[in-house]
Amino acid sequence: MLQKVYENALPRLKGKKIRGVCIGIELLAVELDGGEIGVAYVLKNEITCGCASLPDGGVNGMDAEEAASWMLKGNNPLNAALGIAVCNAAADYDALSSKVSDAADAFAARPDDVVGMIGNIKPVAKQLKPKVGRLIIFDRADTKGVYPEEQQKDLLPQCDLVVVTSSSLLNETFSRVISYCQQAREIVLTGATTPMYPEAFEGTGVTVLAGSRWFPQHKDAIFNRISQAGCLRQIIQYGEKLTVRL
Repeated sequence: MLQKVYENALPRLKGKKIRGVCIGIELLAVELDGGEIGVAYVLKNEITCGCASLPDGGVNGMDAEEAASWMLKGNNPLNAALGIAVCNAAADYDALSSKVSDAADAFAARPDDVVGMIGNIKPVAKQLKPKVGRLIIFDRADTKGVYPEEQQKDLLPQCDLVVVTSSSLLNETFSRVISYCQQAREIVLTGATTPMYPEAFEGTGVTVLAGSRWFPQHKDAIFNRISQAGCLRQIIQYGEKLTVRL
C-alpha cells in the first residue's frame, strides 16, 4: 500500500527538498522548501531499540523524493511515518474534491449497524456509539474495553461500517485488516497519517479518506506544540480536517 502512495506522490515530490523536521512522542511534522507541511502519527510503542536513528547529518536539505522512499524500506514505523508526512506535505489539497469535516460525519450510520474500529479513536467512537447497534473496537495499545487483534478475522466480516486508523499503514497491518472487510458498506481511513491521495486507494474497498491539511503560516506553532508532546487535538487549530469520498 505504501508503494502506491509513494508512486502517486512522486510527481509532486520531484525537485522539492526537506526544510525541517520535528519529531515528538505523539506526532511528527515535515516542512518542505516551499513551506508545505505534512504530519503523521508516531507509533512510539512499536519503535524498537535502535530503530529510531536518523542519518548522522539529519534530513534537512534532503531530496523529498528520497525521504519519502524511506517508508518503503523495511518494517520501521518511524521511517514510514516520516515518509508519509513528506507525501502529505506535497499533496495537492486544492485539487481534491474534499469537505471540511470529521471522519464520523463522512458517512450515514444506521441504528442497526455493526461498526468495527481499528484503533481506539475515542472522539469518533464517542460520536458513533449512540447511533449504531454495536461498536467493536480493536487496539494494540489499549486493552480496556477493546477486542484482541486475533478476533479481527472473525468479527470484521460482520461489520457494516469499518473505521480504520491510518496508523495501520505504519505497522503494515492495513492490507490484512482490509481483507476482512469485504461485507462493509463503508470503510473509512482516518487519522493524522492519512495520505490524501485517492488514486492510491482505488480497488482497496476504502470509501472515505479522512485526513488533515496544515497551514504554512502556522509552521512555528505546529512544530513547537509537537516538540512538547502535542497530539492532533492540540494542533488541529493550525489546520483543518478534510474528508474525501472515493
